[in-house]
Amino acid sequence: RPAMQKAEAAAVALPGCGGAAPVPGFLAKLWALVEDPGSDEVICWSRNGQNFSILDEQRFAKEFLPKYFKHNNLSSFIRQLNIYGFRKVVALENGMMNSAKNLVIEFQHPFFKREKFSLLSNIKRKGEPSPVERSGVSAAEAQSAAAAPLQDP
Repeated sequence: RPAMQKAEAAAVALPGCGGAAPVPGFLAKLWALVEDPGSDEVICWSRNGQNFSILDEQRFAKEFLPKYFKHNNLSSFIRQLNIYGFRKVVALENGMMNSAKNLVIEFQHPFFKREKFSLLSNIKRKGEPSPVERSGVSAAEAQSAAAAPLQDP
């Protein structure tokens, strides 16, 4: 359960930020889940680290949701993602939507990026001002920083 312990510690405050803005438990647990190499067959980062994908909905709901979130309801999990501003990534193939063949669900948020844990404190529930907004940094500047290229390991 090291990933879970890391998530619980992250919910208190960001590491290396001297007690800076705490990360909500849902986001810390989601981060730990996506980061956990043991869950890569079911949920993982996209190749470029900009999105994450649920590769096996049934297994995710049955095995991983109860372990991290104390329920097994995929709809509730997706509702939480929406509350925090995550968006579903729609796959396009040859200019047409490709939903029949692709059962993978992919989600994106400008501040949820591989190797950029420090961005999590910018993610707030809908209706809450983010630390970025309170600091006077424009959304465009913040998203530009979040979109900086990642190095593939």
